[in-house]
Amino acid sequence: MIITISRETGSGGHTVGRLLADMLGYEFYDKEIVASAASRMGIDKKLILENGENMSDQDYIDMKSGFIPHYKKAEVPYGEIKEAQDKVIRSIARKGNCVIVGRGADYILRGREDVLHVFIHADMDHRVRRVQRHEGVTDQEERIRKELEQKDRSRATYYRYFTQKEWGRVENYTLVLDTGTFTKTQCAELIFRAVEMKNP
Repeated sequence: MIITISRETGSGGHTVGRLLADMLGYEFYDKEIVASAASRMGIDKKLILENGENMSDQDYIDMKSGFIPHYKKAEVPYGEIKEAQDKVIRSIARKGNCVIVGRGADYILRGREDVLHVFIHADMDHRVRRVQRHEGVTDQEERIRKELEQKDRSRATYYRYFTQKEWGRVENYTLVLDTGTFTKTQCAELIFRAVEMKNP
């Protein structure tokens, strides 16, 4: 089995994926995909980390119109990054028994019978509090909220450009789980049970 985890920023999707992989005894892939794609391309992995599943509204407009300033082509080679990540994800999937977080893996591996696609989300207040705990702050709610909204928007824009589908739509996933209702451990357990039912 292969499980893809798509997630809202700050919802804890990475942690859910890591917990699930440990429960199943599966390989876990998140930033490992970035490192592998960067190695294939011979570029700084920071460039892929920042642009491998995110796209600004202006870049989306430029690319859809076909007019991309020369400096942007050199700065963010979206197409090449996408191709490199796709190859890494397909290579990982051929090995089976893994959990893959983000980078449009749900779309790349669509149609396969051995894949379970999961979307992790939570309400904004829950996500803000989670970031506050992570950063060790008790204020800055407005700054954190704006950053979360911006990151979600750029992730949705990237997904829309490369898949012509809307990120976060329930029809793209097998399971949709709320880490504001269930703990991250409970979410991992629910996915674990779904894997058992799909592949007894």
